[in-house]
Amino acid sequence: MIQSTQPINALLKIWETERLITPLDRHFALELAQLHQSQLETLDKAHTSDGSYRELFLLICALLSKQLSQQHTCLPIHQIALDNPMLEQVAHCRITSSHSELTAILAQFPCISSVSSTAEPESLTAGSTLVSTPIVLDSGDLYLQRYYQFETQVSDYLIQLSKSQGSQVTEATKASLDILFPASPSDVAPVFDWQKIATATAFSKKLAVITGGPGTGKTTTVTKLLFLLSQESLMTIRLVAPTGKAAARLSESIKASKVRLKQELAPYANQINLDNLSRVPEEASTLHRLLGVIPNSHQFRHHKDNPLRLDLLVIDEASMVDLPMMHKVLSALPSHARLILLGDQDQLASVEAGAVLADICAGLKLNNPHAGSKWQMRYSAHYAQALSSLTGFDLNRFISESPKIGDSLCMLMHSHRFKGDAGIGQLAAAVNNSDKARIMEVWQKGYEELTWIEHQKTHNGNTGLDELLSLAVTHYRRYLELAKGANSTPTEIIDCYNEFRILCAMRAGEYGVDGINLGVTNALKQAKLISTELEFYQGRPVIIQSNDYNLGLFNGDIGLILLDSDQSQQGLSDKNEASPPHHTPPRLMAHFIQADGSILKVLPARLPSHDTCFAMTVHKSQGSEFSSVSLVLPLWPSLAQKQLLTKELVYTAITRAKQHFTCLGSQTVFEHASLQATQRSSGLARRLWN
Repeated sequence: MIQSTQPINALLKIWETERLITPLDRHFALELAQLHQSQLETLDKAHTSDGSYRELFLLICALLSKQLSQQHTCLPIHQIALDNPMLEQVAHCRITSSHSELTAILAQFPCISSVSSTAEPESLTAGSTLVSTPIVLDSGDLYLQRYYQFETQVSDYLIQLSKSQGSQVTEATKASLDILFPASPSDVAPVFDWQKIATATAFSKKLAVITGGPGTGKTTTVTKLLFLLSQESLMTIRLVAPTGKAAARLSESIKASKVRLKQELAPYANQINLDNLSRVPEEASTLHRLLGVIPNSHQFRHHKDNPLRLDLLVIDEASMVDLPMMHKVLSALPSHARLILLGDQDQLASVEAGAVLADICAGLKLNNPHAGSKWQMRYSAHYAQALSSLTGFDLNRFISESPKIGDSLCMLMHSHRFKGDAGIGQLAAAVNNSDKARIMEVWQKGYEELTWIEHQKTHNGNTGLDELLSLAVTHYRRYLELAKGANSTPTEIIDCYNEFRILCAMRAGEYGVDGINLGVTNALKQAKLISTELEFYQGRPVIIQSNDYNLGLFNGDIGLILLDSDQSQQGLSDKNEASPPHHTPPRLMAHFIQADGSILKVLPARLPSHDTCFAMTVHKSQGSEFSSVSLVLPLWPSLAQKQLLTKELVYTAITRAKQHFTCLGSQTVFEHASLQATQRSSGLARRLWN
């Protein structure tokens, strides 16, 4: 069953020291074994005399906890390396059973529920998928009970929503769709207007998942959809995103889309009621604010027993939503409500456990790597015909015998931001397809919007890094000079700061966020653009690292330390009080742009955990766009760092740039990252598509 050089509880401490597991992983395994000690002793007495069942249980618990630490929602038994479960340089233990034997052994543990995917066991509560044991074994995958509930209930919610009809389609609906999406010459427009198809899908279904890369028109599509729905009836619509920055961007995009739409529809004012554009909401909030934060609690005000007051929920940047949060949102939806998920399925998955959007889209992925696209729609015959009739496009080629939730999905294929011959778009596509030859071809073409900086380590340092720091000084100079002036508003200064950002693959190290932030700070100080004598200096950018619900600041929010010119904040308690004998200079405040465009000002001393933000991780950049982006890759990445370098990370970094993308790296590291896909263990895709 299991062989080891030392008892597993001793090996757990060694593995923790070697950072193969976290302290939480070790304590979780020990605590769970202690709680179920009598059951484990009974098993050992019945089957062995050497305590093998307890030893195996400790190992499996540590592996399961480690999976969660690495953002997997489950531990697939077949993925365990039997000869070296902890992937040590020199293995200290091995599992002597085969994967199938191991699965059968684990099913014997009383503290592990063995669940069949085709039949609900008696240990499950009907309709709620609750289990009484701490660990669940389902179809060869091990789950913590909590995550098993999250996954099964999220799949149940999504499947139920996908089977429900949205608004009733009429001839007026079809006429409005034709006005919103006028036909274009075939040599200009794509064969299918996927924006029109996506709008029709979201109109007629309770669940709509609209995905696509940058510039494919997700926000334009949802704006037209909301306008179309406003023609039918009054609806309570809420717009949300995972972070404050993403929510602010969504608000800005919706406002801009409404302006463009009003201009486009002006010639049709006698056929369509433009006044209904005012019904399309513009203000977006965060998911936390939507659900209602309870200070000092992990619970929210809105949940299954106190649902949200809305008819339609639109979630942007859905790739950032982890499994537990998606569960909370779906649980809080009222039974009549509709849901629209917007996002890019090729971006990095959420920081926490799960890859919900990728799992939802998994059934559309093609197995043929030589196909023109990685994806293909899957519709039921009935719905394909209905969509064809509504949109005027023949969708019969996409009919599938087993569409599952495919009727609720639509992928936007045509990018309007990146022209077909634009360097950023070409590089993003090559990385996304892991096309090594194409990647090198794009870099060698000399596109103006792409800049490569090679790591060049010398005895005097790294000339490549020096070039990057010089570039940072050039870009950041403008906002810092604006901050010193008296005529610029905080919003203008923050917008200027947001035109450029350095993105790093990791936090620690010379080429991580910590090292690059220090390097940029020193370079700006040498250029006399900042003075770092005080911790909170004029122009210092800060990124919040923990949530503070009382202040309304959340992990990932970014602000600037600027002078507070609002004299109402200077301490005068009454307008009739005598003025002080001399003018009190404005104090420094942290300024954050909120989702509604207003400025939140916070005393620096009151800020929750935070860091300087001249550079940030690629993960934290999701939901943001910058005119110019510089990606920093490590020079000699360790084994652990190599695991973090994936094509999703590089693709996400590239697509944050609107006008220019720079990379500091080496060809070897860039290629390695571009060819390595993120793999997250989850059963959600199986539940949705099998």
